[in-house]
Amino acid sequence: MPKILSLLFAPLLLMLSTQALSHKDDAEAAALAWLESIDSGQYEQAWESSSTLLKKPLSPHMLERTIGAARRDFGAVQSRRRVGIVRQTSMPGAPSGDYTVLTFQTSFENRPQITETITPYLEEGTWKVSGYYVN
Repeated sequence: MPKILSLLFAPLLLMLSTQALSHKDDAEAAALAWLESIDSGQYEQAWESSSTLLKKPLSPHMLERTIGAARRDFGAVQSRRRVGIVRQTSMPGAPSGDYTVLTFQTSFENRPQITETITPYLEEGTWKVSGYYVN
């Protein structure tokens, strides 16, 4: 009997782990596309692809001003490397749901070591950025 259970559960576990990896990959792809828009100054495009959690409090112009001020003296992006990824089901001040918190070590032209944290949220089946922070 235990051998049969193992044979039944192994494919299920494999399927679940593959689905979890897919969610992380999709969330990271959404985050990187959003960052690419920000890096190239396409703030309205970034805003359009953002979660309603980010869009409600910020207009496209406010997004540009906020991120522009935070990254004003950084210069162009030289490199970006993911250093962390965590799945969450809740975030402070936000509704329950699926969130992925991605941390990147980013080198800018004038600031060689900046930590960027970006949080995609699974909204109506699509990962969309709901938060962005730089340290």
